[in-house]
Amino acid sequence: QLVTTTMAKGGRSRQRNTMRFPRLAVAAAICVASAQAFTLSRGKGSNVAFAPISTRATRDVSTRMSDAVAESETATEYSVMRPPIDWMTWDRVADQLVNTFGYSHEEVAKYSLDVDEDKDRLMKIYKAMTLARGFENACNQQYMQGKIRGFMHLDNGQESIPALVDYAIKKGDKKYSYYREHTHAIASGVDSGAVMAELFMKEGGTCKGAGGSMHIFDKETYFQGGWALVSEQLPYAAGAAKSILIDREMGLSDNDKFTKENVAPPEDDDRISVVFIGEGGSQNGRMAEILNAAGKDNLPLLIIVIDNGRAI
Repeated sequence: QLVTTTMAKGGRSRQRNTMRFPRLAVAAAICVASAQAFTLSRGKGSNVAFAPISTRATRDVSTRMSDAVAESETATEYSVMRPPIDWMTWDRVADQLVNTFGYSHEEVAKYSLDVDEDKDRLMKIYKAMTLARGFENACNQQYMQGKIRGFMHLDNGQESIPALVDYAIKKGDKKYSYYREHTHAIASGVDSGAVMAELFMKEGGTCKGAGGSMHIFDKETYFQGGWALVSEQLPYAAGAAKSILIDREMGLSDNDKFTKENVAPPEDDDRISVVFIGEGGSQNGRMAEILNAAGKDNLPLLIIVIDNGRAI
């Protein structure tokens, strides 16, 4: 659209011609130009060159894309990334324990009754779950009010994980988590007040306020911190598992100040290294490396993959 405007300046008048384009026309022109402008084509030799493509080629590409979309929309079978929530029944778990891990049927039967028929253990699990939910809700409230700053990743809806940690993992086990680790630390025995103080960047925090939400560390409970970078904690956990074997081989153990001394661990030393990882982080190359190391050296390593569907 050509628009002519008249302007007056210093007693003189002059005309200016201005081209105006509707927004829709501009957007359409950009899309068409982008689609038709360049394509990768083979030039002389092995070099790849940019070359203009014809309108006919553009129509062919568009037709193929439309056909692919139509085929995907009419497909009736879908492949799921993970089993349905009700797929992993206790019967399936029991079969894996027997067939894959070598447990006897008597041992599996004992495990199945240990919790279901013990009210005290059920209450312990329930307490751990409610504490985890209440703590994360409080964190969310304080964050929304601007009292907690920086990055913060909550664990709401995953209370069964810290309940497992609180119930099955011992204080002397070495734990490595990732950036969603508040409840993992609390379930490992770290004082919840110290964790909250760390989020508030207070002196009474686990790292005196210097670590923040993603870097909780507690020496007394062997909670070796949350790690901000995806999968960064995996090799450290494998190294910790290796250190447990070295302690047994060399007759070393930790004293009250958590430094090594020449005192052999007890004969029933069953310490393990525990590492938490999301389903996305478990696809990192570090996972393959530590699985290889664990299989080669028979490391006392427990990898907990939290399949929460939050991977990007």
